[in-house]
Amino acid sequence: MNSGTTNVVTIKGKVSGKRVSSKILEAQIQHSVQEGARELHIIADGQHGIGGRIWPRGEAIKITVEGPVGQRCGSMGMSGTEILVKNSVSDDVGWINCGAKITVLGDVTNGAWNAAAQGTLYVQGGGGARCDTMTKHNPRFEPPQSWYFRNVGDSFAEFKAGGIAVVCGVNPRNHENILGYRPCVGMVGGTIYFRGPIQGYSEKDVNLLDLTGQDWEWLKTNMKPYLEAIDRMEHYKELTRSANDWKKFIAYTPQEKRARKWFKMSTSDFRKNLWEKAVGQGGIFAEYLDHELTLLPYITTGGDRRNKPVWANEKYAPPCAYACPTHIPSHKRASLIRQGKLSEALELVLQYSPLPATVCGQICPNLCMQSCTRGRLDKPLNIDKLGKLALDLPAPKKAAPTGHKIAVIGGGPAGMSTAWQLALKGHTIYLYESADKLGGKIEQCIPRERLPHEILEKEISRFRELGITLHLNTKVTKEKFDEIYKSHEVVIIAIGAHQPRKIAFPGSEDIVSAYDFLKDINSGKHPDLKGKKVVVIGAGNVGMDVCSEAFNYGSESVTAVDIQKPAAFGAEMEIAKGKGTQVAWPRLTEKYDAKNKKLHFKDGSSMDADFVVMSIGDVPQIDFLPQGIHSERGWIKVNDNYQTSDVKVFAIGDVTGLGLITHAIGHGRLAAENIHYLVSHAPRFPEIKQVIPYERIKTEYYDVCKGDFSPEAEANKCMSCATCRDCRMCETTCYWGAISRVEHKDGSYEYVVDENLCIGCGFCAGICPCGVWEMTENI
Repeated sequence: MNSGTTNVVTIKGKVSGKRVSSKILEAQIQHSVQEGARELHIIADGQHGIGGRIWPRGEAIKITVEGPVGQRCGSMGMSGTEILVKNSVSDDVGWINCGAKITVLGDVTNGAWNAAAQGTLYVQGGGGARCDTMTKHNPRFEPPQSWYFRNVGDSFAEFKAGGIAVVCGVNPRNHENILGYRPCVGMVGGTIYFRGPIQGYSEKDVNLLDLTGQDWEWLKTNMKPYLEAIDRMEHYKELTRSANDWKKFIAYTPQEKRARKWFKMSTSDFRKNLWEKAVGQGGIFAEYLDHELTLLPYITTGGDRRNKPVWANEKYAPPCAYACPTHIPSHKRASLIRQGKLSEALELVLQYSPLPATVCGQICPNLCMQSCTRGRLDKPLNIDKLGKLALDLPAPKKAAPTGHKIAVIGGGPAGMSTAWQLALKGHTIYLYESADKLGGKIEQCIPRERLPHEILEKEISRFRELGITLHLNTKVTKEKFDEIYKSHEVVIIAIGAHQPRKIAFPGSEDIVSAYDFLKDINSGKHPDLKGKKVVVIGAGNVGMDVCSEAFNYGSESVTAVDIQKPAAFGAEMEIAKGKGTQVAWPRLTEKYDAKNKKLHFKDGSSMDADFVVMSIGDVPQIDFLPQGIHSERGWIKVNDNYQTSDVKVFAIGDVTGLGLITHAIGHGRLAAENIHYLVSHAPRFPEIKQVIPYERIKTEYYDVCKGDFSPEAEANKCMSCATCRDCRMCETTCYWGAISRVEHKDGSYEYVVDENLCIGCGFCAGICPCGVWEMTENI
């Protein structure tokens, strides 16, 4: 092995008169590429597998091969690899090719281009038997191409499933048949262009056609680089003289095959009309058999099948809707957008949340996106951006008034959510809020850099459009609660958690709570932290918001400490760390020396701290509740329907236990469904479905997406998990035509199975991109 001044690495297949083994030669090639060689000259001596399995990693690898070449040259060749063979090659050239360009200045023998999936094969001569068998085409990539200058041998394109083959028929060895004996048997996909006479082909598998204008343009355009590669440009005019010189084969679809009868006589007719006439009724074994000799099916249908397919459309929940506490069906929004119904898609989210732009679009950690199946392929759908698009929508139309009076105590995300849902159902809602504004902690504590205030104000303005009676600046005492309880059919407690937790230790009285710190900033009271060292006790998401705001008001440094691994995640952690926040754990605080500005920990260490904020969570203030409503450790106890020990009183959001804002929105919606059922005896909200298993979604059908955001692009990215995308692949794939699409008068549709035709093979379940079809035991 050596290299010259042109950086061409030469590898010899025979050294000192001794042939190098195929395995060692391949190892030398791989090593040269790993060391940076991008042009190789191979002097072969019958070695196999030359030029295959090289992954250029975005660069081009050029390999020139001289001398006797063994089998499987360029097998499993990768995109970016170019192989030029200066003579004929042995069997299986380009076997399972994955993108390499292979040029052979001579003939190829048997099995050339077998099972190729990508790339190009240029042949200066002809091909042997069984060339182009089982080639395939993944729609995510360009189809594989094979070009033969002369002719090909027997069984050409057997079981071909995709790709393009071109047989030019120049100076063929067999002037009467350029495609050999029995071409195209079992061919199910792809196209074959050929020029010259043939003697038969598999008429049941392929259709013989003239070229279209598009075919002819493609052939003329691609003929030039082929002839240039094999040094035969002088034949260009001859080969592109007229489209009438050429024909093409394309495979029949399963539906077309079913429509054609290939057998001139059934087995029963053959037995009765030919066999028994010749040998007597019953055949040669008639005297031994007592049977009507009817055919027994070896493939069963109907009740004899072991398994049967079921169109389980929407039986399971897609991961996005399942992970969302509000169960917003983002897959349905994508479906509406694909149908050209963008307005309806954006309006749909308002049936689930009054604050889609605020919560989904700005402050939610987007559990839906974290669970999105698409994220396992490239990136999840930008559901947050879809949420932002709902900002300017008006409030939906309410149902007719029901006459039921319902009170909601608390105007934060949980209270607004349940009030919104119940108002849409026609109930009369009275909302009581102790602050002078709606929004709860969204209004009071979320930093404005994470949530621009105009977005929240706009959505609160839309909330007011529903005509909900608001009682702001109304603190609910025991007496007020009793008054509300007596004058309403149902009372919903959604007061959140606004009492900061504190840890008592020496100096804790000199520490500010995260709740008060953030609330003061949003109310216009700006702290003077210029040049100060700030320490935040508690490294959750609220603690990260405190850290970010501390930097915004001039802090020299900010450190968050915690007794355990920080619970913060998502945008809060990202923004805080981006500003310079340091996180230290485990740290258990012992005392704060305000005079010397030192925070001491129980491990003996200390930290400079001019200003300390405690962020270890908040608890609700529920001293106004009567004794009949049970609580546990400061939180109101509820059942699965969010109902308290008093059947008339419900509780939702942080008053039942701390959670994300999106959990509060979800509580509000689900509680509203249960309350609506209680007062109106309406149909109960369906149970939460089981999430569809990931492995049922066929991600292989989807391309990696690139480009900027648009609603249409996001809709096309959606894999429509567990919900039929109406692609009709099941119908197309079913060989027996057992599946058909039925459209109903209301515009809906379903796919149905004819049990008399279905054999229970499971192809429909195997090919469904969305995981809708499932095989069940036929009992």
